[in-house]
Amino acid sequence: MNTFHIDIITPESTLTYENVSYVRAPGLDGLLGIQHSHANAIIALDIGELKIKINGETLYFSTSGGYTDIQSKGVQFLLETIELSDNIDKKRAEKSFNKAQERIKDKSQDLNRAEQSLSRAKNRLSIINRK
Repeated sequence: MNTFHIDIITPESTLTYENVSYVRAPGLDGLLGIQHSHANAIIALDIGELKIKINGETLYFSTSGGYTDIQSKGVQFLLETIELSDNIDKKRAEKSFNKAQERIKDKSQDLNRAEQSLSRAKNRLSIINRK
């Protein structure tokens, strides 16, 4: 049996998946692949796509970063946010994208914060159509 258990924990919810065969996560230093028997590690995550393979099905999520704790008993993701691709509100994501672009142009705004908002909005828009 080459599967493992994962928990995705956010301030608002906890998701649990069994029989996971593969996870790809957005590490700060690039994409991170996790399979059964991965070495123990705690890794910081960036804004990006979380891809989970379960029983031959692939789920795609948008995340805005956090940490993963990989252990022999399973993997925990401690994330700021998580959204399944099917649940992303396209109009809301487009509105966030446009608002972030406007804030970047406005020199009185916090540029770093505006760029982070733009990255999150771009990520959500890129994941909407993933199935």
